[in-house]
Amino acid sequence: MNARAARGSALVFASTMLCGCAVGYNHVLFVTKSNVGLDIDTKPPTAEVSIARREGVIAPTFEKGQTPTVMASFRVGIKGLLGVMADVSSTFSGGDAAATMATLFGDRSQGPSSIQDSSLCLGAKPAPISVLGIELKLPEPGEVWPFVFGTDTSFGLKVAWSGLTAQVPDTVRIGYNRKEFAWAPVYLSPGQGTGCPSPNYIVKIPSFLATIDSSATAKIPGESGLDHLQYFATGVAANKLALREEIRSSMLKRLDPLAAARVERFQLFKKNQESQIESLDKIEGLPMPVMRS
Repeated sequence: MNARAARGSALVFASTMLCGCAVGYNHVLFVTKSNVGLDIDTKPPTAEVSIARREGVIAPTFEKGQTPTVMASFRVGIKGLLGVMADVSSTFSGGDAAATMATLFGDRSQGPSSIQDSSLCLGAKPAPISVLGIELKLPEPGEVWPFVFGTDTSFGLKVAWSGLTAQVPDTVRIGYNRKEFAWAPVYLSPGQGTGCPSPNYIVKIPSFLATIDSSATAKIPGESGLDHLQYFATGVAANKLALREEIRSSMLKRLDPLAAARVERFQLFKKNQESQIESLDKIEGLPMPVMRS
């Protein structure tokens, strides 16, 4: 076992000892990594010039093959060398936010009642397991467990030093590069009054959502530019963002181009209507002309 693997094993053991956390039992680990261009990194060792997307999830599986809800999408259009002029859209979500985005898709519904419940119905309480002599269980009402959620995005040139490689940078990136990470607890609750058959329990993970929509334009110097829009939210904020068409459009562009085109046409129509109303308001605010005989 090399030093890096040993440190990783020690970290896993320490986290298990401290909070009784186990990925794939009472926690969901969901990660993605996207690269468009040049990526040289030591964490993990990487050297590539490519369009690359890596996605992974480690989650518990409950009765009837049920798993906690997560979803990710990624779309890229290349306009220049090494991805510097790439158009990129991506989404990264879990819990109610993921269920809402997948259900509404291109729907224009935006009311609070449209938020989807991602709870899983269980007929029996999951039994605890033992790891290294430590009994692990699912967190229950009244307990507080950590939830870790983060993203790291670079667009253009990034050179970074961690201090572990002396004066040599350990990260060099040109183009678009993004990492997304979620380590979410799986909560267990009584299922009475939730719509599940009784007696029962439900399990659920926190709601989270991260999106990015970035595009670059290369024309004459005065008209070149970069448009970059990014959202990051958890809980109720993530649920409400998932209701908005503009947020779901990042997913639609990849999964259903026709639906995305319909949404864009509707947004253009709405913008034109608002512009016409604004023009009428300005006209109505002008004084009436005086008629002379």
